[in-house]
Amino acid sequence: MSADHQIGVAHARAQPADHLFHFPLALKAYERLPHWSGTARFGFCAAAHPAEQYNVSRLHADWYVQYPGFRADPGPEELEFAQIIRLADRFDPPDEQAIVTYARAYPGTLWLIGNEPDAPAQDCVTPAQYAEAYHELYHTIKVADPSAKVAIGGVVQATPLRLRYLDMILQEYEALYGEMIPVDVWNVHGFILQEHRRSWGCQIPCGIDDVDTGMLYNIDDHDKMTIFKEQIRRFRRWMKDHGERNKPLIVSEYGILFPIQLGFDEPRVEDFMLSTFDYFLTATSSSLGYPGDGNRLVQAWAWYSLDHKNFEGYESYGHLFDPDTKQVTPLGIAYGNYVGSLP
Repeated sequence: MSADHQIGVAHARAQPADHLFHFPLALKAYERLPHWSGTARFGFCAAAHPAEQYNVSRLHADWYVQYPGFRADPGPEELEFAQIIRLADRFDPPDEQAIVTYARAYPGTLWLIGNEPDAPAQDCVTPAQYAEAYHELYHTIKVADPSAKVAIGGVVQATPLRLRYLDMILQEYEALYGEMIPVDVWNVHGFILQEHRRSWGCQIPCGIDDVDTGMLYNIDDHDKMTIFKEQIRRFRRWMKDHGERNKPLIVSEYGILFPIQLGFDEPRVEDFMLSTFDYFLTATSSSLGYPGDGNRLVQAWAWYSLDHKNFEGYESYGHLFDPDTKQVTPLGIAYGNYVGSLP
């Protein structure tokens, strides 16, 4: 999502919040899953500063991504680093030589091609543009490092409109190159935002011009676990329908964007985060899940964010560390306590 993603908080009005209450689960089956170069499940998104500026060992996390995107080294040694190649010029995408140099130096890296390519405030490319960019970058990376794992860029959320955008990418890729787009790891973001061309939310996917609205979620839907779970299953169903069930799925960015002014105080944000952890660790499906991981629906996830505490000028509580003091927040302590208590 990154810090400058526009959802129009100033134009949204809060509704009475139904606070959720988290009850810890007795988890005995947690295993670290080797699904790219190393082992990773619990992750985070560094947005304000490089991850090494914080004592991230307190989180007991496994992996991370960093915004705005590409970095020349993988950062903290204890973490897997997933590299993002941005597609919009304003995010300073790396040149081919930088990609090749990194791929050769750090074999087995997971590469995310684009960040929210569907979102007008993010990479914003049409399906045809994405298909061409993905093809070029995929082959550049694979020639430099055949062991690399390449993931499609995460769309904002797994709604029917966003899946239509992905369908269009697949169609464009096949038309251009005569085959299914080659994806090693599937990827989606897990936000819950209104889809409206002229209102707050995540707008309409770039390249889709025949509709002005999609899912009209309201403010209090932003942390609804029923919707969150529905979106994950919808994406896994989409993967199965396209013959891609036997691939890992990661949620490379999700969290709470809205501020306290809209009802999202610290306890509410923490309840949502811990509930998603429970879900990710235990959600399986014999018909939709990844067979290589005990039919779990999701293989890895990254909380947004490590250190971004202001969203569109409003203070929010979704950050694990304070970017100014570099101190861990109550949410970061809850994250670390949860992961650190797992077997």
